[in-house]
Amino acid sequence: MTPAIFRYEIPVDDRWHALDLTGPIVHVASRSMHTVEVWAINGQTAPTRRGFRVYGTGHPIPDDATHVGTAIPPGGQLVWHLLELPEIT
Repeated sequence: MTPAIFRYEIPVDDRWHALDLTGPIVHVASRSMHTVEVWAINGQTAPTRRGFRVYGTGHPIPDDATHVGTAIPPGGQLVWHLLELPEIT
């Protein structure tokens, strides 16, 4: 399979969301107050289930979470931070 970049959406809803990714995340952004978007290379590895959740600035985060990226939605009044916990199923 030839690798390509695909876009995925993670809702801003205080919940963990699982994505089956086959390559690294290359960009994080937000075009809506309600979602954070990630672009990942697809087709490089076997699918790996990874867990993501969006947090607002100042909100407590889990000790074992990894920061993936930060996104500023339209209006710039809030800032979203995308965190990952690989063991989410």
